[in-house]
Amino acid sequence: MTRYRLLVREEVLRQLATLRQAGRQQPGGLRDREFRTIELGLRAIAHGQEADFSGKRLGFATHDLSDCAEIKLSAIPESRGSRELGPSHRLIYREFEAEDGGPPYRQVIAFEPRRDDRPFDVAAARLGRERGVRIHEFRPVVRTDPPAPIRPALPQDLRTALAAASGVAPASGAVRAERPAQSSHVGAHCNSPPSREV
Repeated sequence: MTRYRLLVREEVLRQLATLRQAGRQQPGGLRDREFRTIELGLRAIAHGQEADFSGKRLGFATHDLSDCAEIKLSAIPESRGSRELGPSHRLIYREFEAEDGGPPYRQVIAFEPRRDDRPFDVAAARLGRERGVRIHEFRPVVRTDPPAPIRPALPQDLRTALAAASGVAPASGAVRAERPAQSSHVGAHCNSPPSREV
C-alpha cells in the first residue's frame, strides 16, 4: 500500500483549527463530528485507503475537476423520510508525483457538506477553475487506478511553495526560470499560499 505526503491548503488548515476549537467547546456536537470526520479522511488518503470509502475520480461537470478525486465521509446521518441519503460530506483532493524520489503528494483541496454541490464549487474556486471551461493539460506521469486521482508532475506553484517552506530553492527551473504569465481571471484566492505539508 502506497503512503502519501499530504499538502493541505491554508483554507482547509483554518477550517481544521476552527472545527477543533468548536469541538472542544461542545464535545459530540456537529463541529466535533465534522472534525473527527475530516481527520478520518486525511488519514485515509495519507495511507492510500481511499478505496475503503465511497468515492471516485472526478471529471468535467460545471467545472473541470478531472485531476481530482473525492472520498465520501459521513459526519451526520441524513435521510429523507425513511430513506438514508448517504455520506454527508466530501473530501476533495488531487495527487502529484514527487520529484525527490519520495512518496507522492496528495493535496487536500476542500472538505464540505455535499448539499448543492458545494464541495465541487469550493474546490473549483480554490483551484481557479472557470465554469464551463475544460482544461486539456492534465498529463499523468504515473498511471493510477480509480478511485485515486490521476498523478501529474508537481506543478511549479506547489514546487515553489514547498521550497519556500523548507528554505531550499527548487532545483527544477532554478536557472533561467521564466516568470509565469498571470491570467486576469485569477481571483485573490489563488494568490494565497497554496498548501502546507503536514
